[in-house]
Amino acid sequence: MKLFTKHFPYVQHNCKSYANMVVWGIGANVGHCIKTFEQLFSCLYKHPKIQIHSTAYIYKNPPFGYIKQPDFYNTSIIFSTSLCVRSLFSLMFYLERKFGRERVRLMKNGERSLDIDLIFYAKKKVNLAHMYLPHRDYANRQSVLQPLTFQLGLFK
Repeated sequence: MKLFTKHFPYVQHNCKSYANMVVWGIGANVGHCIKTFEQLFSCLYKHPKIQIHSTAYIYKNPPFGYIKQPDFYNTSIIFSTSLCVRSLFSLMFYLERKFGRERVRLMKNGERSLDIDLIFYAKKKVNLAHMYLPHRDYANRQSVLQPLTFQLGLFK
């Protein structure tokens, strides 16, 4: 199911662009998920080192892994930034906490008020114990591929 809101989908043509192009995958299945996405958009839009280029529709998807939980809402955001990758991770974790996410997980793929995955950061490739770029599972997740395919189609 596709959902439309004020900023999902969103496209900003002919905007300034910072050095690093970024793709975030966004998901939530606890609380007011759509409201959380809109508030997240506002936080990013107001950030002095971020320029949002586009967002996708919001998709409602069944959970994977642990399936005895509410469906997830998922979307993606493409933006450019002058933040380095470490600063971007700090911002991601801050925003997840701001919207009620605890960093300690009770179970993998469990319920969450906000999940932000860094899918791509510039053309950077990283393979560390705690970080993979590009995100190592993005190509296997419909929750990432559906919104991203829509977004990439906007720029053809």
